[in-house]
Amino acid sequence: MDAKDADYVDGGALREQDGVPLPVFLADKDRAQLTGRGQPFFSGREREINAFRSMAHALFLGRPGNATLVVEGPPGAGKSALMAQFQEEMRTLPPTGSGARRWLPVTLDGALAMSPQAIMSVVDGAIAERLAHDLMDAGDGNEETFHAQRLAALIGKGTLDNARSVAQEILDRGVSAMGFAIGSRKAPKPSTVLELADLRGRHWSEWQVVLLIDEAQGISPRGPAAVGGTLSSIHQGLAQIPLSFCAFGLPGTADALSDVGVSRTSIGHDLPLSGLDDRASLIAVRRCFTQYGVTHAEAWERAILQRSANWPQHLATYLHAALSILQAKAPSPEVMGDARRSPLSEAIALGDAGRKAYYGRRLRGMTRDNPLFHDYAADLAEALRGADRPPLESEVTRNIMRRHGVSVEVAADFLRKAKHHGLLETDDEGRCSMPIPSFATHLLGEATH
Repeated sequence: MDAKDADYVDGGALREQDGVPLPVFLADKDRAQLTGRGQPFFSGREREINAFRSMAHALFLGRPGNATLVVEGPPGAGKSALMAQFQEEMRTLPPTGSGARRWLPVTLDGALAMSPQAIMSVVDGAIAERLAHDLMDAGDGNEETFHAQRLAALIGKGTLDNARSVAQEILDRGVSAMGFAIGSRKAPKPSTVLELADLRGRHWSEWQVVLLIDEAQGISPRGPAAVGGTLSSIHQGLAQIPLSFCAFGLPGTADALSDVGVSRTSIGHDLPLSGLDDRASLIAVRRCFTQYGVTHAEAWERAILQRSANWPQHLATYLHAALSILQAKAPSPEVMGDARRSPLSEAIALGDAGRKAYYGRRLRGMTRDNPLFHDYAADLAEALRGADRPPLESEVTRNIMRRHGVSVEVAADFLRKAKHHGLLETDDEGRCSMPIPSFATHLLGEATH
């Protein structure tokens, strides 16, 4: 794929990443994934993929300061699936720069993203693993030879004869990365490939590194190992390495990034994630049924789409439930056959149970510190569902204080948790809404309807 091509449209056809064997998909439930190859039955998200391609084009042209994506969304909105798809996109991108740097996606927890040492260690480990995979097919079956090949690759030499001498040279000389000196005659000598990778800062220039920061709302300048300016220097293109990042997190991630000095993102690169549209949901269901040989599934499609209400997490739950019931009646493990021979009602009941468990986890997280937050949540859901206009967050806060006789601090704490767990979201003007379909119905005791 050309890095300049920013016209992605999901046509609905099966792709290589959809080829997950049914037993694997069912065993992994809705998180079945081929590592580095995208999320099975990923659908839609044209705007987000095109934004990523635009970012890739900026990096292709050597503009790292213009290559930051921030993806915010409530739990279950499909952030992990989009992250996997970004990795799939990078797999198909041409090398960047005159030195033909290869793309390297590196997943990093948000709690570590403020530490240069942690970033460096994770990137070095990812380089080592990537080189090891590149050599996987070149081994002769002998474990010692295979590790020697990995060592040769890590130190930038293609033969085994000079591997040990060059490794010793690196250890003796030492290298530096992100301002940290690593390795010298006095430093402990590494005994594993990954330890040697910690000495490989100078070889980062061979890679176009994209940090995929997960749980990015957890970024904090007050962390025990936080070093101010770490991400902002990357964002402004000041780091002397080909490095950029995409941040994935719950609502509030952009504010968290602003707290650590990342205050400027390009127009169109701040991506709020919500439910899929009708077309993308239908494509996801049909991709899944086509892959596993389900026929005459029109009634199943309609029921799954109605129950999931275009919410990615629910869609995955009902698809998994449907495949579980269909497999029990399948004529063979390879082909599911006619869906009319299996009870749709059982599949929907199983999906409903999964959805109920999902909401149960959300509510437990919201009410763990204050059981009364369950009552606040029910009141909030009822008020939002019955409002003739989206109320402002200030109005919701006052209503909670007045109705339950609590302080502004308690009301604000509840609203923070409601946002974190997907019950509430606010737009730039402070208007409130419920991002997850059917959360209100569950709270108000109507989950089985």
